[in-house]
Amino acid sequence: MIYGVILAAGSGTRMKTKQKKQFIKINGKPMLNYSIEKFIKIKKIDVLILVINSNDKNNIAIKNIMKKYNTEISNNKLHIITGGKERYDSVYNSLNFINEFYGISKSDKILIHDSARPNVNISDIKDLIKYLDKYSAITLGYKLADSIKKIKNNKLKIKEVIESVDRDNYYLISTPQGFNLELLFKCYEKYNKYKMNNYAKIIKNIHKITDDLQIIEYFSKCKTFILDSSNLNYKITIQKDLNMIKSLL
Repeated sequence: MIYGVILAAGSGTRMKTKQKKQFIKINGKPMLNYSIEKFIKIKKIDVLILVINSNDKNNIAIKNIMKKYNTEISNNKLHIITGGKERYDSVYNSLNFINEFYGISKSDKILIHDSARPNVNISDIKDLIKYLDKYSAITLGYKLADSIKKIKNNKLKIKEVIESVDRDNYYLISTPQGFNLELLFKCYEKYNKYKMNNYAKIIKNIHKITDDLQIIEYFSKCKTFILDSSNLNYKITIQKDLNMIKSLL
């Protein structure tokens, strides 16, 4: 089985709008819908899981999605579940849902995508699925084009540069990210156990988890990989991102 997970439970506070960014309309359509439409079109994806905030169950955008994809929901092609406080909590909720509803086998694969990346390329998603036959943890990403500087204190308006970094070996990571489902689930189980038991000595050197590849890197010996993909699959974070994405979409 191949599962797709679209994360849409975030608060989007950096957008500074009354409406959560996943529901902001871009060219007359909620941002979230672009990702759903693309994932639904990919026949190799057996099940799509949409993760939303529990407070958004009655949001008009969610109600419209349920109405539009009523057949897919009835046939268990699309599931809508609630997420958690942080991104990794939402991913963990989706993994537990799959385990309880379907069970997890060694050959299962999963794609995890941020709904704030509406301009993801369908061909990139298909390529990711293809490479999951060979690699157990792989993400979309693209090479940096700008110069990179390491700074001393990011809280100051004027930052002191510590060093210049060679950009040739650095990539910007996007989504979806693809995994062997069993591997990802086991790593999340370890991470969740460490969090619950507050094993400070074990996790003290772990940076804040910002993507799922880090879970594999910290809690397994499995190598992770990057698939070259479109550099237009960027994340909508602040207001100025909206104008650019409107023209792209």
